[in-house]
Amino acid sequence: MATFEAQVESLASISIDGSSTPTQAELTQFLTDGAKEVLNALPRTRQRLFTTSNALNASSPTLTLGGSEVFGVVRNDDTINQPCREIAPQLEGRVKDSSDMSFATATDPVFFVRDNVLNIIPTPTNAQSGIVQTLNYPAVAFGDSAIAKFPDDGEYLVVLYATIKSLEALYSGEEDIELYIPIINQFKEDYKSGLAQLVR
Repeated sequence: MATFEAQVESLASISIDGSSTPTQAELTQFLTDGAKEVLNALPRTRQRLFTTSNALNASSPTLTLGGSEVFGVVRNDDTINQPCREIAPQLEGRVKDSSDMSFATATDPVFFVRDNVLNIIPTPTNAQSGIVQTLNYPAVAFGDSAIAKFPDDGEYLVVLYATIKSLEALYSGEEDIELYIPIINQFKEDYKSGLAQLVR
């Protein structure tokens, strides 16, 4: 299968290299951004197919989410992984207070998100680690020809997204950019239509 770079070059009728507009590095960013947008648009039931496990332990007890949805949180109690119940961040003090009825234990752990950082109480340790399931946002390089852990029927949308961004970058400084707007708009319509079909 052709690389994503070759597919974009073919669609946009442009040549991309290390010093072109866009550059290969910029194309890689466009592809990565496109993959993230496609995943974020999927229904939650389908997003569950494309999650990744993030381990929390003594050296990494929290997780910066980066805007990703959280699909599940567990903490090991030395025997099994216990599901964590979600709480409001304002309740952190209460779940740490052993005299409070909301007190979190190894067999009844909790999690909360504050300032885009997920915390588990009791704090994960190396012996009693935590696992957080989040969306797996892939890094997509210009030389790739497939995206791992990604909907097969969504890959062409990533190429369309990168094609749109590449054309916008190429023609942004042109005096006669209005000549290219209909072409770019047609790619945008194809992208929107394809995305609507994917998320049905």
